[in-house]
Amino acid sequence: MGISAHSAVSTPAPGRPLQAIGATGAVLALAILAASMLLRLTTVFDAAGQAISTLPAAVESATRLVHRLAASGVGVLALSAAILCWMRRRSAAGALRPTVWIAVATIVLAVIGPLTPGYKIAAVTVANVVGGMVLLMSCWWLRESLAFPVPGRAARDPLLVTAFFVLLLHAGSGAAASAFEMRGIRLAAFVHVGTAMLATMFVGAVLWERRGCEGQARTVGATTLLLTAQLILGLATMWIDPRPVWMGFVHAMLSLLFACGLVSVAVRTPGHWPDRVLRRGAPAARPGPGSAPTCPRP
Repeated sequence: MGISAHSAVSTPAPGRPLQAIGATGAVLALAILAASMLLRLTTVFDAAGQAISTLPAAVESATRLVHRLAASGVGVLALSAAILCWMRRRSAAGALRPTVWIAVATIVLAVIGPLTPGYKIAAVTVANVVGGMVLLMSCWWLRESLAFPVPGRAARDPLLVTAFFVLLLHAGSGAAASAFEMRGIRLAAFVHVGTAMLATMFVGAVLWERRGCEGQARTVGATTLLLTAQLILGLATMWIDPRPVWMGFVHAMLSLLFACGLVSVAVRTPGHWPDRVLRRGAPAARPGPGSAPTCPRP
């Protein structure tokens, strides 16, 4: 996904509804993924190969209800975003690309939804997790792109695009590892470890490159902290056997928060755009994650 950087200026009135949709959609997508992960991590297969939840019946029912309600809400928001984006395509041009990704992810998840119960096909589990993560990041991208708008369009940054691709690959390998582990197969876990090292390299490079960007200290610092916690928990899950459900759940949730943090780093990365330029009403063109950033180095 090519994500443009944006400056910290107020959102124009036409873009505020879309910004609210993005923020609400991100919360709902997070709820969908959290419910899905909890159900998957607490499911085992019996001797006949049937999936059985180890959650109390009331908790399982409540979790499934949250998943259905959040999924329905996302569908409504995706349709609303598409309509608003078309109606305000000139005044909220930065919303186009994230809205397209939201629509694509929502359609894919809706199509594979009937195939997910029972965890019979590992590929469906992987697609469900990756699609949900794309939905989450796209919703947050929509929110951030309108909260930090910038005129013009930046070119794509190969490093950033690769980092996002590898991050999704890592999430997919984690879903595959979880799906196969339910069947007593641990081989996919080694693939997940390999993609973890690859993701750390590329994502770490993005964070390092933007560490000195103006106004980015907190965003980069928080995202780096999430990455560190994710690595620590990942190592812990490798050594602790059997792994507690809560540990796997927290590890998965941190990856989602980290993905949103990386989106914020991408969107908010400023170049040399002084406040005095903004006050004059003539913002200077500046590169973002779509091109080599001109951030001051510490």
